[in-house]
Amino acid sequence: MKILILYFSGVGATKKIAEIMASNLSEFEVEIASVEEKILKDFSCYDALIVGTPTHHGSPAKFLMDYIEAVPVQAHPLPTFVFNTKGLASCHTNRILARKLHSKKLVTIYDADYIAPASDGSLLVPQIKRFFRFEKGIELKVTQDCTNFVQLLQSQDKMKVNLPPIRFSAFINAPNKFGSSFVKMNIHLHQDACIKCNLCMKGCPNSAFIASEDGFPVVIKKKCTNCYRCIHSCPTQALSLFKKKKHQRVLKY
Repeated sequence: MKILILYFSGVGATKKIAEIMASNLSEFEVEIASVEEKILKDFSCYDALIVGTPTHHGSPAKFLMDYIEAVPVQAHPLPTFVFNTKGLASCHTNRILARKLHSKKLVTIYDADYIAPASDGSLLVPQIKRFFRFEKGIELKVTQDCTNFVQLLQSQDKMKVNLPPIRFSAFINAPNKFGSSFVKMNIHLHQDACIKCNLCMKGCPNSAFIASEDGFPVVIKKKCTNCYRCIHSCPTQALSLFKKKKHQRVLKY
């Protein structure tokens, strides 16, 4: 059996889950790939698909959704496992992703979500320790989900659509999701701390940085999707959501 694990990871949590899955499925022929490689896969070469995304304001990451949009409709349905990583509630992240995949005949038969370090929560409320941690027993949970997925693949119901359910948390989160469509948090540069290493520019998945005449990074706001990879990867914490102070803590992998 040949399985493709496809993911987008802002700061690294979703990537780590994808790697745990690949390790658990090592008895099969497994390929793991980030959509940032911008290479459209030939899904007809695989027997099953796993797709992972971080939760951004109750939705899948835009970068991943744009990738799926470019995927052609498949000649034959492909059984798919979707998962997300979340700081708090994932809301309809898996449901939105599953519906998009279904339009390409990538049929969700299993889904899961995992509490993981939160790229935004860890910056805004660093006092909350859970925003820096994976949930307890995360590896055992991922292992069980992989086992369940394989069992489905080997059963007669392997092509039975299992659209993730509507969740009440999505309605509670609706104002936040609506507001995020119009308001983006600014990313500020503390020039006195910047060493012009260009890690933020090189690492941005959306190419949302340009260099000023003095060589400092400048954010192109309309391109930024607020994944905050730049803030967490800055070695001197020169980037911040606060104009007058640095962040107390950032995520490190």
